[in-house]
Formats: sequence, C-alpha cells, structure tokens
Amino acid sequence: MSIRCPACGHENADGDTRCAQCLHTLMDRYIPAPPKDDPLKRTLLNTPVSALITGEDLLVASSSDSLLKIAGILKKKKKSCVLIYERKKLVGILSLRTLLTEAACKFSDLSRVSAGDIMTRNPAVITLLDPISFAVHKMSIGGFRHLPVLAQDGTPVTIISIKDVLAYLVRESSTAKP
Repeated sequence: MSIRCPACGHENADGDTRCAQCLHTLMDRYIPAPPKDDPLKRTLLNTPVSALITGEDLLVASSSDSLLKIAGILKKKKKSCVLIYERKKLVGILSLRTLLTEAACKFSDLSRVSAGDIMTRNPAVITLLDPISFAVHKMSIGGFRHLPVLAQDGTPVTIISIKDVLAYLVRESSTAKP
C-alpha cells in the first residue's frame, strides 16, 4: 500500500511522514476550525488585526532621540510606546515601562541618554492581515504588551496593545447576538 502526496502526486511508502519527491508532509495535520457556537474564539481566529486599528496617532522616533524628549512627548500625547526607526527601517520599540525600569533609576540626566541605549531591538511585529489570535499569541509568548503593525513594505501602520485587543473583544461581545 502507498500514500499519494497531495502536493505533487508522488507515490510514497505507507508510513512515510514526508514526500520523498517534494518534502511535503504526509502526516495528518489537525487545523481546528473556529467553533460555530463560540463567537469569542471565532473572532480571535478569523478577525484580522486591521479591525483593531483606531486611527490614533502613531509615534515614531530615532534611536538618537534623547529619553527626555521621548518621555515628554509620551506624556503630552498620553501614549505608552514609540517605535524607533532608522532609514525607514524599524530597529526598535521603546515603552514607558522600559523608560521607568531601564533608565529612570539608572541615569541622572535623561537628556544625555538616547533611545538606542535602552530600546528593545528588533521587536516582534505583525501585519494588518494577521489574525488577532496571532497578535495575542506573540504578546503572550514574548511577554510584552505592545506590538508594531507594519504594512507589507515594512512601513509602520500602528502599534496595538493588549488593551486594544480586550477593548475590541468587549465591543464585539456587547454587539453579538445571544
């Protein structure tokens, strides 16, 4: 008995876990469908991150900007995070939490310390088309509260937070039909 590869049609020996011709998996893959009776799970699995976008201002700084300048702007704009870009490329992210834990107690003059000195380098990112569940998973595994959302060309669109996700889910659950 043999197993036909669903990708290329090659006949493989029974029990093979991959196609010898094209390396496509021959293992049964269980990819769960969202439960029809659970609107929360359906929303998390099917709704793209683009649904979370609020249109609020996105803050983008340079790695050479001083922490004093960034902290002042974050306070004035009532934001908790800023993306760090160099030459139109995302190089880091800086949150108020990082400012407090990494700089406030360690440096006496924040005007002499740059964002590049304490930012989180090469942060995890998502795209507009990624499902909300993907964003939540990245935040959970990475242990962070903010996630940059990039366009396909790498330009920044927004930053989403776990607070944005929860607010969206609350709005959706209150408008869902019983």
